[in-house]
Amino acid sequence: MTLLEQLGDIAKRGVELLEEAHAASSLPLPADQARTLRRTAAAFLSPTSHSRYQSRALAAARRNQHSLETLALIARRSRGISDPTKRWQFREKLCATAGTTAQVSRAATRLLREINPPPKREDGGRRIMHGEKTTLSFTGPAAQMADIWAAAKSDPLAWLTGSRAAAPATVTTNVIIELPEYLKILAGDGDEIRLALTNGATITGTELIRRTLAGAGLFTLIHPERGPVNLYRTRQASAKQRRMLEAEGTHCAWPACRRPAAECQAHHLIEYSRGGHTHPENMTLLCPYHNSINGLPGRGRMARIRGRIGWLPPTKASKAHGPHGPPVFTGRARTGPTAAVP
Repeated sequence: MTLLEQLGDIAKRGVELLEEAHAASSLPLPADQARTLRRTAAAFLSPTSHSRYQSRALAAARRNQHSLETLALIARRSRGISDPTKRWQFREKLCATAGTTAQVSRAATRLLREINPPPKREDGGRRIMHGEKTTLSFTGPAAQMADIWAAAKSDPLAWLTGSRAAAPATVTTNVIIELPEYLKILAGDGDEIRLALTNGATITGTELIRRTLAGAGLFTLIHPERGPVNLYRTRQASAKQRRMLEAEGTHCAWPACRRPAAECQAHHLIEYSRGGHTHPENMTLLCPYHNSINGLPGRGRMARIRGRIGWLPPTKASKAHGPHGPPVFTGRARTGPTAAVP
């Protein structure tokens, strides 16, 4: 038998190597190899209260002719499992997995995710100081963060200090959807379907419809047999709608605010969450700060009154003006936009 043939034969006898090493007082090997062999032998052959798992794992490793390299990988990947029962279940499952060391490693990764699932990441951000440099990191929904990254990656500092506009990423033109999933979307259950974007993020079937038809106002899904099954509204103002709002006011509509319209957000006068439409007649431009405080107690709110945009100050109820004081008009004197523009 040649040396290569001997090496091939030894590679299939990983368990026998462990048994011999566990019984030996010294190993005629380089220090690092001897250390790995000792640690692997101890993981699989040391006395344990889980002897049934141990015997089944060793039998499966013999049956699959796992190499010492594969057994060392199993022992190493199992060390992070604190529960001894789960640790031996992990070893047994991997010993029973036929294949190369790489294939067993991939199986180990899947099992570890099941045993120790990654913690749920909360939306938010953090700052890390590095002397004269600072790192900012943010966590949020995958699709929104992908849009932000696409807009900011070429020059993050310029983006952060500029308008911070983020255009939605395009949806891949070749999206493969199985028929049952397509029918679920038609039935109004699009939240259960996940689709891939060209930027690596995922969105639901419902979000796909909203993004594809952004600016179209209202969109009704019609099932060929059941008729109308769902109605979707868009929340973001289209480019044409923004231009109409900018024509009505060149800066933030809040009294005395001079933030230019290009840096403002399209604000729903009747909140979107309360059924307000994304329609110029129901919108005005507010800077991010005034958009965030509009309608809060003691801050007043924006409204369209007889076609003009005005601010309703917070005062006690009166017969003349209801729950607000007399309006402070900030929009143009003419009637505001009324035509729906997709």
